[in-house]
Amino acid sequence: MDPVYKSPSKVLKELGITEPHEIDIEAIAQHCGATIVYENLEGCEARILGNGARAIITVNSRSPVGRRRFSAGHELGHWMRDRGKIGFICTEKGMNTAWGSMDDERGANEYAADILMPKEMFVAESRNKPITFETASALKSTFTTSLTATAIRLVQHGSFPAMLIYSENGTRKWFKRGDDVPDSLWPHDSPKPATAAADLMLGKSGSEPIPIQADGWISHPRSKWYEVIEHSIKTSPTTILTLLWWKNEKQLLDLDEDE
Repeated sequence: MDPVYKSPSKVLKELGITEPHEIDIEAIAQHCGATIVYENLEGCEARILGNGARAIITVNSRSPVGRRRFSAGHELGHWMRDRGKIGFICTEKGMNTAWGSMDDERGANEYAADILMPKEMFVAESRNKPITFETASALKSTFTTSLTATAIRLVQHGSFPAMLIYSENGTRKWFKRGDDVPDSLWPHDSPKPATAAADLMLGKSGSEPIPIQADGWISHPRSKWYEVIEHSIKTSPTTILTLLWWKNEKQLLDLDEDE
């Protein structure tokens, strides 16, 4: 890693930040040698231009505040991780799809998540809360971040085993599982008809969490014996986010016994 790199935890420690309301992304960026400005941008959410030890991060002023903060954190991630490379111009769709990649864009997303939603703070705020988009929305307000990034954090650091799936035009593009969900559990490429996501794709309304048979989403051969809580929402006319929550952890416990 480049000598100028500082991990999110190191930056936060240097600034004495210990509470979510103290996470001032403009001040953090200045501390790291970058100035954030806001302008009306066409075709992208943010961009960064650097020269020597200083950079200018430009963020789309027309975007919601949570999106602006995450876009700024994303560009700061490029500044800290990818300095010396060509300038970056990032779209909202590009940042959303980057969660499933293994490139600089995913690294910038992860840096933004770590700086805006530090693990220890997030664990404390999400403790014992259900894995639903209501919870994700509440945490989104606490940390002032984007919904997708907050939902990923909830899956990673919430109190219960869960998975987040991003689908576009009916096909899974990427997914994130919590550490307590076994690697043997994979989501289908497309949701089965008995799922809330399938209903949303057909234009039906409704976005409440519902219990479903796990084989509606999970490809493991014994998934039909178990139940998960599904909460799916449309994030655009063609994209759906799905949270799966093993509220009853019997399937996971049985898999542990098998292994």
